Amino acid sequence: MNGRCSLLIRADAAPRMGTGHVMRGLALAQAAQAGGMDVHLICRAGVAWLLPRLERESIPLHLLSDMAPPTEQPGALLRQIQAPGLPVPHTSSAPIWVVLDGYHFDTDCQIAVMNAGYHLLVIDDYAHLPAYHCNLLLNQNIGAEELVYRGAIGRKLLGPEYALLRQEFLNARERAVRRVAPAQPQKILVTLGGGDFIEYLEKIAESLLLPELKGRVIRVIQGGMDPERIRAAFAGCPATLEILPRVEDMPGLLLDTDLCITAGGSTCWELCCLRVPFLTVEVAENQHHICAWLDRHGYAPRFSGAAFAELLENAELRGERSVAIRRLVDGRGAERVIKSLDELCHMRH
Repeated sequence: MNGRCSLLIRADAAPRMGTGHVMRGLALAQAAQAGGMDVHLICRAGVAWLLPRLERESIPLHLLSDMAPPTEQPGALLRQIQAPGLPVPHTSSAPIWVVLDGYHFDTDCQIAVMNAGYHLLVIDDYAHLPAYHCNLLLNQNIGAEELVYRGAIGRKLLGPEYALLRQEFLNARERAVRRVAPAQPQKILVTLGGGDFIEYLEKIAESLLLPELKGRVIRVIQGGMDPERIRAAFAGCPATLEILPRVEDMPGLLLDTDLCITAGGSTCWELCCLRVPFLTVEVAENQHHICAWLDRHGYAPRFSGAAFAELLENAELRGERSVAIRRLVDGRGAERVIKSLDELCHMRH
């Protein structure tokens, strides 16, 4: 281990859960590995396209074969992070950190991990637990400073300066600055995450039956949705529909997008980093605060037919939003988190 911290990242993906927890775990893993740490990703990859994506990385991957429960049991969690081939406390010369990212990891799980001798980083979105017990607590979302976190928390990392974006987004950031947006958006992207959110997509499609969309392209990231239902939803839309079963290069896709409709999760920060104007759709409770803050402060409106039409036709407004959102996220959040984690390692050793 060369005296460096080890990192065990625990996150899951499932059709209704989406893939955001695992993908930001991957971003953290990339930054940790670049910093010379021993990294392991332990997850349930319950979305078809996710496993091939993870296998392209050089990060050790430990797959769990069962389904994610509503609440993970502390004993089961300890068995997962203490499986053969994983570093355990008291046998390592350097601290071993566990990262928990998921709403099914409750306070009991946090206490169990810390009592077992690990250092703990908890990734949270909306202060949904009555108490938190960890060395580091990370909430990458806008307005996180306004939330009240109770419990035994060593240090808090709050706000989009800690947004966990994968290295490819940082690499694409300069290309985004040089890109000249067209006078009229030609390529519109709809992305609701990796899960099955077809009911939300069908409501969006009802507002996109606009004659001015003729000759333009609407791309829909399929995620866990039925492609036939996607086609049926957009049957009356005059735009050309493209369904993307999987996206191998998300930064490249965003650089080829003029306007986006997105769920209020991690994709918001990817869009900010690459200065793509967008509207948000709240598809989960944890996204409420993000969507409300972005709308209230004029960065990205909540999706409606009227809000979409305004952004579609108003080039000046799109330009202003593009400049403003880029200031929110610089793509180096994962580096900052690893730096904070490393600092705590050295303080304790």
